[in-house]
Amino acid sequence: MEIITLQKHDDQWSEIFKMEQELISRVLGQNIAKIHHVGSTGVPDLLAKPIIDIAVEATSFPPSKTIIDKLMGIKYEYRGEAGVPGRHWFIKGHPRKFNLHSCALNSAIVQNQVKFRDKLITNEHLRRKYETLKLNNYKDKEIDSSDYAYAKSDFIHQVIASNQI
Repeated sequence: MEIITLQKHDDQWSEIFKMEQELISRVLGQNIAKIHHVGSTGVPDLLAKPIIDIAVEATSFPPSKTIIDKLMGIKYEYRGEAGVPGRHWFIKGHPRKFNLHSCALNSAIVQNQVKFRDKLITNEHLRRKYETLKLNNYKDKEIDSSDYAYAKSDFIHQVIASNQI
């Protein structure tokens, strides 16, 4: 059982992402169009679970058995759609270090992840509001807790839908 812990932003997260991005690019090659650092670890000055979220825009979707096997070859565990149609999910590490979200090129899922990240980066008020929401809802919950995700979902949808920057 992995319990949620939040920690101050670590500047090394962007470097860790870049190294993993290079590894994924080398292994999957032309099967991917773009790789994004999403989630709270991609937002400077925001408390986060120390797990790097990676969004992959794939040139062919859903991932084939060959692609799944290649990711498993670099220690990712395949979790299927896991309740999110249009996204195939992989995790890596014990304790977990990475979540990889594989989606189709130009997927609304990835576009929304990037949009949310960018709005948090550029707007300190939204960043603090999101951080407070996380702090009020993380205690004694597991990393993949649907309660924790649900507690944040309305705020995330509002930010994505708003024209506020």
